[in-house]
Amino acid sequence: MAPVDLLRFLAMAALFGASFLFMRIAAPHFGALPTAELRVLIAGAVLAAFVLATGRPMLTGHHWRAFLVVGAFNTGIPYALFAFAAIHIPAGYSAILNSLMPIWAAAFAAAMLGERLDWRVFSGVATGIAGVTLLVQLGPVPVTPGVVQAALACLLATACYGYAGAYTKKRLAGLPAPAAAANTMLFAAALLLPAAWLERPAHMPPAGAWLAIGGLGLLCSALAYFLYYQLIARISATQIASVTFLLPAFGIFWGWLFLGEPVTLATLGGFLLVALAAALVLGIGPFRRLA
Repeated sequence: MAPVDLLRFLAMAALFGASFLFMRIAAPHFGALPTAELRVLIAGAVLAAFVLATGRPMLTGHHWRAFLVVGAFNTGIPYALFAFAAIHIPAGYSAILNSLMPIWAAAFAAAMLGERLDWRVFSGVATGIAGVTLLVQLGPVPVTPGVVQAALACLLATACYGYAGAYTKKRLAGLPAPAAAANTMLFAAALLLPAAWLERPAHMPPAGAWLAIGGLGLLCSALAYFLYYQLIARISATQIASVTFLLPAFGIFWGWLFLGEPVTLATLGGFLLVALAAALVLGIGPFRRLA
C-alpha cells in the first residue's frame, strides 16, 4: 500500500470509528431516529452535491427500488440501531460489536450469492460469540435490560450490513459509487423522516449535540465514504475489509479520550476475540494461507 493510501486508510478508519463517539454525544439529546435521520440527510445532500458538481448522473430513476432497499439496510436501519445503542452503552462497545459484520456478510453471501461457507466462518461465529459474551458480562458497564437491548441492536445492525452487502453486489454492482452512495443516503433519509419527526426532541439540543450531528454527517459519513471511494479503486478488497480491525481500536480510543469511558481487561479481551473472529471470516493475516 502506497504511503498516501495508507494515510487515507487510517483517516477513513479514524472517521468511521469516531461515529460511535458522535452518536454517544448526540443520541441522548436528539433520540435514535432523529440522530440517524440527520446523519443520512446531511451525508446524502453533500454526496449528491458532489455528484452533480462533477457532472455525473445520479441514476435515481433506473435503480430506485435497489437504492431504497440498500438505503434501508445499509444506512437507515443500522444507523438508527447504533444510535439507540449509543444511549445505553459506551462507544467502544458499539465499535467492537460492529466488527461482527463480516460474519453476517459471509452468511448472506452464501444464502443469496451461492458463496461457500467453510470452517473459518463457523470458527469466527463461535469466537465472535465468546467475545460479545466476555464484553457484555465482564465489561465496565453493569448488565441491565437496556444494555442487553443495546447489544442486540448492534448485532441486528451488523446483520443489516451483511444483507445489504450481498444485495448491493447482486443489484448495484458496476454503478458509480458516489451516485450509489448519495442515492442510498437520500432514500434512507426519506424512509426515516416520518418516524424521526414523531420522535423529534421536545427541547432544542445543546450546541455540543449539534456539533456531533455535523461530525456524523460531514466527517463520519460523507468524507469517510469519499475516502473509501478513493481507496477502493487503488487497493484490494481484502485490504479494504481490514478496516474492520481498526474501527474498534479507534472507537475505544475516542470514547476514552473525549468521554472518559473506562478501558478494562474485559474490554480488551472482547475486542481481541471479535477481531480474531473477523480475521477468520475475512481470511486476513495468518488465516489467508488456510483459506
